[in-house]
Amino acid sequence: MSIKRSPVRDDLDAVVDFFPPEGMPEIIYGIAKRTYAIVGGRCERAPVQALAHDIRDPASGPRWAPGSDFWPTKFRTDVAVRGAAQRADGRPTRSLLVRAVVGDRARSIRVFGDRRVEWLAGELRFADPEPFTAMPMTWDQAYGGWDPRVPVPPATTIGELARLEGDHPGVYPRNPYGRGYVVVDEPCEGIVLPNLEDPLRPLTPETLVVGDPRAWHRQPLPACLEFTAANFFHRLCWLGAEAWHHPPAGTRLEEVALGLLPPDFEALAGRVWDDPEVMQEGAYGMTFDPLGAGTPIAVEGMSPGIDRLEFALPEPPRIELLLDGAVHSVRPQLTNVLVEPGERRVSLTHVVRMACGRRFVPGIHAGIPLALRVDGARIDYLCPPTLRERRLAGG
Repeated sequence: MSIKRSPVRDDLDAVVDFFPPEGMPEIIYGIAKRTYAIVGGRCERAPVQALAHDIRDPASGPRWAPGSDFWPTKFRTDVAVRGAAQRADGRPTRSLLVRAVVGDRARSIRVFGDRRVEWLAGELRFADPEPFTAMPMTWDQAYGGWDPRVPVPPATTIGELARLEGDHPGVYPRNPYGRGYVVVDEPCEGIVLPNLEDPLRPLTPETLVVGDPRAWHRQPLPACLEFTAANFFHRLCWLGAEAWHHPPAGTRLEEVALGLLPPDFEALAGRVWDDPEVMQEGAYGMTFDPLGAGTPIAVEGMSPGIDRLEFALPEPPRIELLLDGAVHSVRPQLTNVLVEPGERRVSLTHVVRMACGRRFVPGIHAGIPLALRVDGARIDYLCPPTLRERRLAGG
């Protein structure tokens, strides 16, 4: 179990390290995170939320938890919104619209109270939504999940047995954690509909049942604003993996239209992950070319007391890499934006990187002269013990 991280300063968390973490280093990178209170449309520096999900830590679980701040070679900006849908006045409602606007792009989600599916005289109907005061905006509440009634073919190899440990032909590959994914066209008790839906592609009694597990890609994309997990379909493709029922070549996927996958997505199968796209964790439509200072962001339907929370991205920190006596000023790139409307705050993660000219090797070289400077604050590289030091300590 990983240890909870403490920020290096009250208003800053940062690390400096080499990448890749195992093997010969290719780049040096620094990561800096600041948190801001959103006050009257302005960003004011606040106590920092610690860097999240250190992928370098072998004890962290899951190893690739959504929303990691530790991806040094991520080249685009992921924007996530975390919290609950709620009316500004706190009154119960059966439905409301949540809207996130980043620059000139808007993403809308229709939020419902709990709804159930009813089979009456062989016909499907959706029950009216129950009232709610706050609905979590998580992938658990979005469209997805699995239909355990889909038959599983008998496993004939060790590989097929291993796959059944974490997969099933009745899983919705775009969001295994959600609700409302129905494949088998037979009455079933206890089916709940998603609380979060795309208002342009809502489920209907006519579109609820997929019928054929191979046709999952014709269903709506799940609607959420949180970071995605590594086992979502488009990210699995970049990892070289395939869905249980992988779409055939030439299939018109919404992931391709959104730029999440290339048109020849099937060519990614079997490759070793080496593309920065695998590190992009934004929800559908929430990954952007690098965002800069002044970009306007607004969220509606998630802040108690106000209908719309809005602000503009502040100036990035001044970041320098210090290596072997030399100072390198590197332009920071924004990788993660996490908006928390309920707390009226936003956390921003920036990365700088440069080629590792001299071959310093952690674990071989002692006392590597590397540090990071963020707005004048120095963060020294934590050099791991060398092989010789470890042998002496063990003997």
